[in-house]
Amino acid sequence: MARLEKPDGLKQAREKFLGLSLESTRKSYYPQLQAQLSALRENEKRMRLLADSLPARISYVDANQCFQFVNLEYERAFGIQRDAIVGRHMRDVIGADNYANVERYVRSALSGRHVRFEGAFTGKAGGTVWLEASFVPVSEPGGDVVGFYDLTRDLTERKRNEEAQKQLEIKLQQAQKMESLGTLAGGIAHDFNNLLMGIQGNASLSMLDHQPGDPHYRQMKQIEEYVQRGVDLTRQLLGLAQGGKYEVKPTDLNDLIKSGAEMFGRTRKEIQIQQKLPMDLWPVDADRGQIEQVLLNLFINAWHAMPDGGDLVVEARNEFLDENDATPYAIAPGRYVRVSVADTGTGIEPAVRPMIFDPFFTTKGVGKGTGLGLASAYGIIKNHQGGIDVDSEPGRGSVFFFYLPASEKAVPKHQVKSERLEKGRETVLLVDDESIILEVGEKLLSKLGYTVITADSGQAALDIYENRARSIDLIILDLIMPHMNGGDTFDRLKAVNPDVRVLLSSGYSIDGLASGILKRGCRGFIQKPFTVNALSRKVRDILD
Repeated sequence: MARLEKPDGLKQAREKFLGLSLESTRKSYYPQLQAQLSALRENEKRMRLLADSLPARISYVDANQCFQFVNLEYERAFGIQRDAIVGRHMRDVIGADNYANVERYVRSALSGRHVRFEGAFTGKAGGTVWLEASFVPVSEPGGDVVGFYDLTRDLTERKRNEEAQKQLEIKLQQAQKMESLGTLAGGIAHDFNNLLMGIQGNASLSMLDHQPGDPHYRQMKQIEEYVQRGVDLTRQLLGLAQGGKYEVKPTDLNDLIKSGAEMFGRTRKEIQIQQKLPMDLWPVDADRGQIEQVLLNLFINAWHAMPDGGDLVVEARNEFLDENDATPYAIAPGRYVRVSVADTGTGIEPAVRPMIFDPFFTTKGVGKGTGLGLASAYGIIKNHQGGIDVDSEPGRGSVFFFYLPASEKAVPKHQVKSERLEKGRETVLLVDDESIILEVGEKLLSKLGYTVITADSGQAALDIYENRARSIDLIILDLIMPHMNGGDTFDRLKAVNPDVRVLLSSGYSIDGLASGILKRGCRGFIQKPFTVNALSRKVRDILD
């Protein structure tokens, strides 16, 4: 009879067999499992590196709206280490206000919808950032949503560039509109100045025949003052025309600001004026009268914004504008003098801001403003190759500022003009197509002692000069005439005598056609309407 093993021996044999089987299985599969685990870890590392290298915020949010993964860009965006983000609720990381803006999109993603959106949010420094986000839901095989991936791009720089481009387009449209209106305004100013010349000339002739104490003299003086008001209006129109510079010289803006602020302050006691002017301010090439007009227009604009009084701060400083700084003002990079006029007034509404430099636009009532002040300032500064703009906020006042190119020339010493009439005995050829200008011009020059010959066209002047060149000492030549304008007439006169002395006269300004003639050898320019004193000085300046 066979003998059975003891139960303890059977148990030991079984355990030994199982141990050998497990060891064999471990030795067979362990390397494979280790390789797979290592591959998973390597893959996870690569995915993290990929996520960290992308210029976007990438995260995974679970069904409880808690972060389970964030990339390096998320750390940078919030200034928090990722270990401090993972496991926290979205509201605690991105802030309550930002969370309120995205909560509906989060709920949509967790309901299984892929959502995309963009909007303005608060950045870590408190400023506004523009973001574009895409929430992609993640589901289990059974269909239950367990979270979503968040891919967010920062659009702030793009939005700023788009806004800058938009502003440049607005400025370009403004410049084109101003150029068209300026052409019209320049023509009106020219014709109006010719009319004023007739009035001014006759007033001057009458004043020459009477003593200052005579009632007729005082009446003519009053007419002259009214003419000057008309001249001021045409100055505004010529400023709008961006062609109104009369006499450009190196100028110290500190002097203009001081004198302008002092004069304005005397009549506006309710305004406290503060000046911030550096001693080393660069000179600028400018028409002194026109920049005085710009400053006065800005002062008056500030006063209208402060009907109950307030503070007006005028500041000047040297600045170097690089290409990025200069582009918004459509000016070249370089050295500039910046002048700002700040007020504590009502400010400018955003809806009004794009129209602030438009001609004839005004927020004042009927009869309280022409709407030319700021438009004229715009035209004058642009005509000086400068830029002008405004910063304003309703209820917090406005800062109007402009840039003028710095000059390399020194400012000449100021010379006091004599009020004494300067006379002569030379022969003057007066050329103008307007009969009233010829009539009063001839009388004025005769009163000053000159022998006067008149011509009503360029061809008539040329015919006279070809026959009498040796006896004619000076030609006063109108710029705008039909058939043969001042420029063509000057060139043909110069062909007859290269040393011909010509004084150019016009209701237009010294820019454009006049500037070209002066460069070709014309001796001087006088703006209509002119007084007899101004005429006497100009004539003697050339003849002497």
